[in-house]
Amino acid sequence: MNVIKKITCDRLDIIAWEAFPFWLRMAESDTSTVRPIGSIRQLDIVIGGHTFQISAVILHLEAQGAYPLLLGRPWLQTANGK
Repeated sequence: MNVIKKITCDRLDIIAWEAFPFWLRMAESDTSTVRPIGSIRQLDIVIGGHTFQISAVILHLEAQGAYPLLLGRPWLQTANGK
């Protein structure tokens, strides 16, 4: 799953997203669950000079050192080793 922070959406002026009807179980030691804010489809990102279109779940993450965007298996399959 691809994950984007809410604050990153704010910085990119992404204001429209779809509802996400499921809770997610986090891969932390306490395996807490979180309710995503929503999801985005067809978000264009550029990595290494290549443009990719991804879908991502939006989470409200407070951690200062956290990455603004986490790319998972869906992106790895799309990137196809580029």
